[in-house]
Amino acid sequence: MNFDQYLLEDYKTLQPQLYRGIVDLLNDNDSWKLIVSALTQYRIKICLPVHKVKKMEMGHSPAEELFDELIIRACTLQHFKELLRFASLTNILALISEPEPLDIVKQPGEDDEVVYVCFNDELCLECEAVGLPPPKYQWYHDNIALEKQTNSNLRLLNFSFENEGDYYCTVSHYIGDNLYEVTSHSITAYLMDAQPEFVQQPPTEIIARAGADINLIVQVACNSRYSLQWMFGNLLLPGETNAVLVIKNVSKEHAGKYRCVAKNASGEVFTMPSALKVEYEAVRPKQPTAKIALLIANEKYENYPHLSTPVNDVILLNEKLTQLKFRVITLMNLTRNEMINTINWFFQITPPGSYVFICFIAHGFMLSNNKFIMPVDCPDVAEYKMADCICDELLVMKAKENKLKLLVMLFDACLKVPCSEENPHIFEERAPGYLYQPYAGCHVVKIFSTASHQSAYEDPKSVHGFYVEHIAKYITRDYPIISNFLLAHEDFGKKKLNKVQTPCLTVDGGHKIKFTDEACESSDFIEKIEAVFKLNSRYELNFNQLGIQTELRVFPHRRKVLNALDLYFSPQLMPWDITVHISPTVFVFDFKKYKEGLILNIFDLQKAKSDLYITILFGNSENKDTAIVDLGLPLFATAKVWYDPIR
Repeated sequence: MNFDQYLLEDYKTLQPQLYRGIVDLLNDNDSWKLIVSALTQYRIKICLPVHKVKKMEMGHSPAEELFDELIIRACTLQHFKELLRFASLTNILALISEPEPLDIVKQPGEDDEVVYVCFNDELCLECEAVGLPPPKYQWYHDNIALEKQTNSNLRLLNFSFENEGDYYCTVSHYIGDNLYEVTSHSITAYLMDAQPEFVQQPPTEIIARAGADINLIVQVACNSRYSLQWMFGNLLLPGETNAVLVIKNVSKEHAGKYRCVAKNASGEVFTMPSALKVEYEAVRPKQPTAKIALLIANEKYENYPHLSTPVNDVILLNEKLTQLKFRVITLMNLTRNEMINTINWFFQITPPGSYVFICFIAHGFMLSNNKFIMPVDCPDVAEYKMADCICDELLVMKAKENKLKLLVMLFDACLKVPCSEENPHIFEERAPGYLYQPYAGCHVVKIFSTASHQSAYEDPKSVHGFYVEHIAKYITRDYPIISNFLLAHEDFGKKKLNKVQTPCLTVDGGHKIKFTDEACESSDFIEKIEAVFKLNSRYELNFNQLGIQTELRVFPHRRKVLNALDLYFSPQLMPWDITVHISPTVFVFDFKKYKEGLILNIFDLQKAKSDLYITILFGNSENKDTAIVDLGLPLFATAKVWYDPIR
């Protein structure tokens, strides 16, 4: 029966249960206010007095009072339906109307339309449909339903390569037990071409012996097709459109500046000029004054998820670098102050002319074209700043100031840009600036486990990280270091992971340098570096009251980490009760029982301001004895990096 021409008062009497349901829905979320607003824009405008609206708000059931106002004005059911439709209250309209078929009145776009979205921008699509009961929406990406995308608008933040594909929306409703569904036009979204980025460039200066062959190598990161072209001076080199420019049998005619240009629809970028100089007498390179490495693994974060493989990774690199006769400083879990002080101490003891290898494995990010490593005390995701972290350019400045012969730095960390919604303050911060006198004799090789805007990954079930395994495989080969790293990256590129993690390399000289080169160390350097390795490895424990004499053996943690200790107690103490007290109390320690005996792990030696004492309480409920061991300032504690530097 059609009630459209009935007065609302009569309909209320004829359909009391339906009326009650409508009132409840209008009271819910103050939906009745939408009817009040619709009245002011209706074909015959009705503006309820302000005092009446306020009285409704204060009443027990504002919707009932609104009904009374509509009844006074002789409102019919048809008028009420129009008001509901005008107010977009289709859920209520469906209760008092015949079903209406689905119809998409606004498509996301033309069918098979292609849209382009910039990297990290937002994809916005809209699909609007009408019908009764009210339609439900579900968006799809490549025929897979998108979770929580059930509104008429689709919003995808931080658009990237994995978001490319076909998008459409299905609109559905039930009439009785029957499901009706309509599908929108399909839209294809692609990542907009970004300008190519050189992640590896040739050195700015190359000195070649006449008759030699040289290779100029570039590596480009880009999410779309691009072309390369090599230039000599301002002239294009015909046919030289590959990532490697080979110059055979070098002569004085080849001397000059070389550049490579990468271009696509978004623009073109150039490498820095590479100046080639030709010499007719071979110059024998000087031996490095030292070969020294600093490896830092940050795993246990205060405000971020813990990492599982960094310590294993630096221990693996320690083994490989030790084979290459490097002096290796391996540390774990440092705060910002401790990292800054460690870097300062490291460059203070390193003589000019050294080969230096620095590896940080940790959480990280990139911003303002700088790469940052996050210390374990880095503030949480909404508060951290660039000043709270370690910048790659700080290491370059230290290397140039110290006149090193070679700096190789390896960052195994994410290089994604911080999320502006989570941390808007970091984008207001001024990027760090590191000023130093240029020093052409210092070759700098930067290695990153992933490219800009990408994450770095680890498998918690694996012993080592994906990237370091490949580096360790090639680093000891008797080839120029850059060749070894390129081989490692080529090997990594065979993994499926390479689609989302692309290692990159930037080179400023050092093409002929090998890690196998012999160092000529001074006695002064040897004395300084060996101070942080000093450790008395054996202590006698005398429990005279119990008539027991035994031995305590002490080693760097896992034989490699210099800011932690492993203390091994004899198996003969296993049946007894042992309690350990450590002074000062700044250390973290762990006491475990193994088949071969008891092991005490002591961490955070870098926090020691005074000698380390261990008090051992030994015995049972009837007989007890005590022994005290003075470890002094062991290993890296002698570096005294606990102080708070001025920022």
